[in-house]
Amino acid sequence: MKKMKQHLRAALALLLALSALPVLAACGGGTAPTNEETAPATAETGAAQTKGETAPATAAKTTGEVAYAEVDDPLTPEKLAAIPVANSSMTTDQLRQICVDYVCLSTTFQWVSNKNFSYEANQGEAAPIIEGKLYGGIPYVNTASGNLYRVLDFYDTATGVWDLTSFVRQKAYFGTACSGTTGWGWARVINSAVCKWTADLNVSHGLLRVGPYTYDDSIDRFGVGGAPKTSAITKQNGSKVMFDSYAKVLPGDCLVKSGHVRMVKEAPVIVYASNGTIDGAKSYVMQCEQGLFVDGDWHDRTSKNGTEYKIQGNDQKKSSFNELYNDGYLPHTFKEFLGTDPVEPAGAAFDQDPGEKVSAEKFSTLKLKANYPISDVFTEIVSPEGKVIRSSVKYAGNHFTFEIAAKDCIAFGYLTSNQISGKNTIRVTCRLGNGETFEVYSGILSEEYT
Repeated sequence: MKKMKQHLRAALALLLALSALPVLAACGGGTAPTNEETAPATAETGAAQTKGETAPATAAKTTGEVAYAEVDDPLTPEKLAAIPVANSSMTTDQLRQICVDYVCLSTTFQWVSNKNFSYEANQGEAAPIIEGKLYGGIPYVNTASGNLYRVLDFYDTATGVWDLTSFVRQKAYFGTACSGTTGWGWARVINSAVCKWTADLNVSHGLLRVGPYTYDDSIDRFGVGGAPKTSAITKQNGSKVMFDSYAKVLPGDCLVKSGHVRMVKEAPVIVYASNGTIDGAKSYVMQCEQGLFVDGDWHDRTSKNGTEYKIQGNDQKKSSFNELYNDGYLPHTFKEFLGTDPVEPAGAAFDQDPGEKVSAEKFSTLKLKANYPISDVFTEIVSPEGKVIRSSVKYAGNHFTFEIAAKDCIAFGYLTSNQISGKNTIRVTCRLGNGETFEVYSGILSEEYT
């Protein structure tokens, strides 16, 4: 796909403008998204959002009764910009580090909520979030797929306050699963493999085995439909073979078992026994992963001023080779990390050329396609004087997708009501998982079907 001309300055202004706009409909955490218009505002903005969620403590906030924790490590555009966009001239070590840095930031950045919030995190387990209290990382919600760019749209970088009210209403996905966090990390570099769910993380979906272990390449989903679980595969290979495989992992690689995935953070520490074999108890791998803050003490952190808080993942997960083997973890890597599939320049475009003018009917037949997972699509209708008449944002669903229908990006009624004059401009901007933003289209919204 031909790389589109980037309009980074315009895109940044657009994103900042969108993040400040009011929003409408409530949604359930982890449910499929629908298009959300940013205007006009309604009185709905104060209502409770999802199952088990409490209404925002607006009165306490305005009267100063809620003390907000100090955030000394906020998420900022500068931190995201410090993680470079991958290109084919980078070394494999650089490409690997991009993925690791993104995942570590996703699981650790500090924030405080602007409201009380209780959500079903996984299999009925509730996780409370208290207004003003310090937390770290994108919260875990089973099957959800949030990312740092979506968070930043609703995040005050000066105070570290995350506007969960607007975030959830905008269907930006409150939370991410283990595969979602690692998936968006790999999306910064990888488009040669499918990284939707842990069950997809195998050679059937483009991954490559690390080390000498083997399994049936026809397995499509680990532990589903009669296929053996990963623990059965490790036992079939034996500890010696699996230890030799764990010893070969590198940062950015995948350690996956049935139901969970971690990203390798550092090259393994290998300790040999007196007989020359790898000591599985003393050899270990440091990893980063997504998880629940209710899972254990290893999620605890301490802020610079001594404030204790929980992070939603773990950027310092240490596992011995014995633990990995017994839990059934299988190591995989990607073609880009081996230099066998050079990093592609990113791009996004409609499947048809809309022309200089486009009607609502024509626009609704288009499909936006990209060669990296689509994070979100911003659509604006702009008057001849440059005033934004209508803005809409489409956050891609919890499946990592490379294609979105244009009709899902802005309501048809807003198109038809603004095409009459034949003078208003429709502008579409797309943000991809690799970190780049592209202006996909800018043309006249007209009744003429071109």
